[in-house]
Amino acid sequence: MSLTDSEQAHIQKALQKQRDALAALRFTGSPAEVGQGLLQLAELHGMLEDHAGSRQSYEEALGLFKTAGNKAGQAQALYGLGVVRANLEDHRGAIERLAQSAALYNEVKDREGEALCRACIGESLRALGHTDGAEEKYQEALILFRQTRNPQRVSALLLDIGDIRMEAGDYKKARERFLEALTLLEKGDEPEPLALCHLLLGEAEGLLGGHEAARPHLLQAVSLYEQLHEHAFEARARWDLALACYHQQDWPAARAQFEAVLPLYEEQGRTEEAAKVRNVLAHFTARGV
Repeated sequence: MSLTDSEQAHIQKALQKQRDALAALRFTGSPAEVGQGLLQLAELHGMLEDHAGSRQSYEEALGLFKTAGNKAGQAQALYGLGVVRANLEDHRGAIERLAQSAALYNEVKDREGEALCRACIGESLRALGHTDGAEEKYQEALILFRQTRNPQRVSALLLDIGDIRMEAGDYKKARERFLEALTLLEKGDEPEPLALCHLLLGEAEGLLGGHEAARPHLLQAVSLYEQLHEHAFEARARWDLALACYHQQDWPAARAQFEAVLPLYEEQGRTEEAAKVRNVLAHFTARGV
């Protein structure tokens, strides 16, 4: 997500402030304290997508934490380097750094940090096309996040695992994961992951032939995405909902959703999808629906 000019200016200001503080800290602070300052600097570089600046700060921090014998700091720096490499599409390099970080987090008994590393390794494995390995790492992270009672992370991983099951055509297992995630997300106050969960659950139900069960989830996804002004996902949810209504032979409801999705496709320049919807609507008109 791109930053606004004001957000970018705010981060640039924070970056300069951190540089100034770090310059003074180099004279008065311990290696571990300077390392922590460098971690903060690296994170600010990352927010600006300055991956080179971020990597430089993380590497320097790593050296200082090694000098100080600070394993927790080393784990943080290695995690940051792993994320930087992943952002640069060097997923093999990312996995190497993240695995080192996970081992250190395990040594210092930081389950949250270890879980985050394992989840990120899963993301890089998935990016490399190793979905079985990715799911295994997601499952490892899931166990740890359950132990730390982090429902936000647990629900995100359940969605990821369910999505992998969807790709594999195991829609029943996917539905189980999405239902578990939904229970957690409905207790929270984040509409975006909740909308995605309803959308994925509706799609899983539809692929299992449960079009009646799919409709309330897809309706909820449409409503949430409409409120979020996420038109691409709203279009996806409306198309799926239209198909669910069509399969149930609820022609008026299907037509209403096809009519609603058409301007969304046109607005997004999706000419092929728009043409397909026009053909469906023409077919309905010809049948007097």
